[in-house]
Amino acid sequence: MLFFLSLQIHSQAWVPIGIGVNGYVNTLFVYDSVMYAGGSFTSPGNNIAQWNGSNWDSVSSGTNNEVYAFGKYKGLIYVGGWFSKAGGHSAGSIATWNGKSYANAGFDVEAGKYSAGIVDVICQYDSLLYIGGQFDSVDHKRPSGLVTWNGTKTDSLNTFYGGWWSNVSILTTCKNLLFIGFGPGYNGGQSVGTWNNKTDNGLGNDYFCTASSSVNLYMNAFCTVDSNLYLGGHFSYYYHNTFSQRDTVHNIAMWNGTTWTALGKRIQGTVNALVYYNNLLIAGGSFDSAGGIAVNNIAAWNGTSWSAIGNGVNGPVYALAIFDSVLYAGGDFSSPGNGIAKFDATYKITPTINIDSVNIFPNPNKGQFTVVCNKSLISNTSVSIEIYNILGEKILYSNLVNSNTNIDLVKQPAGIYIYKIYTSQGNLINPGKLIIE
Repeated sequence: MLFFLSLQIHSQAWVPIGIGVNGYVNTLFVYDSVMYAGGSFTSPGNNIAQWNGSNWDSVSSGTNNEVYAFGKYKGLIYVGGWFSKAGGHSAGSIATWNGKSYANAGFDVEAGKYSAGIVDVICQYDSLLYIGGQFDSVDHKRPSGLVTWNGTKTDSLNTFYGGWWSNVSILTTCKNLLFIGFGPGYNGGQSVGTWNNKTDNGLGNDYFCTASSSVNLYMNAFCTVDSNLYLGGHFSYYYHNTFSQRDTVHNIAMWNGTTWTALGKRIQGTVNALVYYNNLLIAGGSFDSAGGIAVNNIAAWNGTSWSAIGNGVNGPVYALAIFDSVLYAGGDFSSPGNGIAKFDATYKITPTINIDSVNIFPNPNKGQFTVVCNKSLISNTSVSIEIYNILGEKILYSNLVNSNTNIDLVKQPAGIYIYKIYTSQGNLINPGKLIIE
């Protein structure tokens, strides 16, 4: 369960990492006491560099074009992207690194009529390595966007979602399932699904959508925290076909095993990366506000509200990672640092009163909730809460008489509940959902 205090982080929280890179960073990967950065740059390496905590170094001669993904499998690092050579060896957008030299991965990813031949994501699930991206074929076989590799041969899952899923953008494991995100994709189409090594499964007839049918969907980042899965990208709503209900989940959402829910108020922009750090969910991307708070492309979710992390960075964040207990951000920015920066842990993170007017936490849980109101709100007006079940029946009404009020719903069945909080003037404050597990 993600639950923690609201936090305030010093405004000068981010510092450069050496000279950084002379381009931009797409991905960060930690393995064997080294953090690898992949992207588009020529210094301190050709599209790949390594950081040991003190210094940058090249990774042999690197690749001849952009790097998007890293993964580990059977003692090797797999490097994916959009390139034809790695360390001087022929490599069709994927190669291996053994710590000393590159080699062909054993197969080549190929472009097609509607794809560029790009590897976007690499993830091990059970005994196989899954490779996803924008490609039509692997070694002249047509798998369309997702293949498995057992160290000897590839295999395709070409019945998956009817074969239209050619853009696999993210993969992760959660609840013994492989979760798959797609993008860019068409509005209202299948955007997230699961695979259990035998069968594929979408989310029933439910799907993410954007505010306009002309805007593509992007699923950009997964992050698992305990038993919950967080998703970041570019989307506006989640549509529950079962209930004919459309929920606002602007660019970030949480899956609890049953349904997707919003994380407070909207993130205004695109989320590209997620990571869990010191009891905070960190989101990076291209956005200028989170939960109504001004931020610069990076923000922290504390379980009830969003906070800025210092002054952030002055350009998009594409990757986040934890290396030696330090938070790193990579992307296309020039300050602080060139393409990569780290959070300065010498600045204290101190608990503060939540700045949102109303929050309810922990959510979800077994039925014991705490409602937190800004003290100035309580002192200036009477505030009440109403809670409704999914049938629209009011199951609770209570006055909120202090800044922290306990709500007991343990006798209610598991499910989704709607809460509405009103001032004495009838103004609606922060309506939302409660989930009883």
